[in-house]
Amino acid sequence: MNTKHLTPSAGRPKAIIIGGGVIGCAAAFELSEAGFDCTVLDKGRLCSEATTAAAGMLGAQVETHHPGPFYELCRISQGMYRRWTDALEHTGGVSTEYIAEGILRAALTEGDEQELRSRLAWIQDARWCTPDELRELEPALSPKVRGGLHFPADHQVHPAALARALKAALVKQGCTIREETPVFRLLKDTRSGRITGVQTAEGPLYADTVVLAAGAWSPALTESLGLPLPMFPVKGQCISVKPQAPLTQSTVFTKGCYIVPKADGSCLVGATQVEAGFDKRATAAVIADLHARASALLPGLADAEFLSTWAGLRPGTRDGLPFMGTWESAPGLIFATGHYRNGILLAPAAGRIVRQLALGEKPLLDLAPFDPARHLNQPAPAL
Repeated sequence: MNTKHLTPSAGRPKAIIIGGGVIGCAAAFELSEAGFDCTVLDKGRLCSEATTAAAGMLGAQVETHHPGPFYELCRISQGMYRRWTDALEHTGGVSTEYIAEGILRAALTEGDEQELRSRLAWIQDARWCTPDELRELEPALSPKVRGGLHFPADHQVHPAALARALKAALVKQGCTIREETPVFRLLKDTRSGRITGVQTAEGPLYADTVVLAAGAWSPALTESLGLPLPMFPVKGQCISVKPQAPLTQSTVFTKGCYIVPKADGSCLVGATQVEAGFDKRATAAVIADLHARASALLPGLADAEFLSTWAGLRPGTRDGLPFMGTWESAPGLIFATGHYRNGILLAPAAGRIVRQLALGEKPLLDLAPFDPARHLNQPAPAL
């Protein structure tokens, strides 16, 4: 880390994290562990957007459809997860409700079966199961399953419990949390070009390092820097239902639907992927569709008690890759945004990468594919 940017009065480097979702909180946790004096700013409440649209699956395998840098990032983060949640729980004293049960990705159609089988050429830590083998693992599955993949290492946490654990850990670390505090713009030193802080309704705040983890709201802050981020909100709606008795131990997943059993006997069913701007309304049609899809895979859910529904906005990117790293035209700013529906899974790796960049260390993996300015160098599409 370049020590000339430290704040002399405090003796500790200061960091501002814009965005109090799971990625922003993970970055604050790692930076606090490294000795930074952290402030987390969120326009609303902590973990109230994309995190609320999550089921808590740590699906490094099940939700990745081809090999490449994103798959490697997912696997790295998954490998860090148990130790990371242990550290959160030790620091804050609040459980993340980590459940070490795998995921069954079942096929109900011939096309889906073919797509799943095609992954066997490159995917790791997975095995193909016949219909009988799937139902031996989870007898409540539909007799119509055609086989599928078993991912024993794709575990889960409870999103709400993880949010509580993160907040408790940050409080214990002495991190300042400022909810209902939107950031209007980034502050830039006119001579050096360095990002030195943020402007809020209550005035400017200054820091040695600023982390952009504002999810779908990130482009509004980079536009003035000359860096338009091609991001957009994707609404994800979930439902929670409760059968009379637990139906599965594992998370079960099929095309268009996943069912995640929770410790209280409920099942979280999700999730939609709709580009609807910043509309967060939960709709009755989605409730009916998700329930129908879930019941097709687990017939025992047909008469389950309906508990609740909710929606959150995930930060999508046009190429499906998050923006992580730095930009030479804005020193002092670290990007950690655009993780779409994988924010919970990627939180440990994203937080560690932010810490490494802030300290001037080599990151966990090559960040070139996640370069925040990668789209600036792409050729314009042919007319």
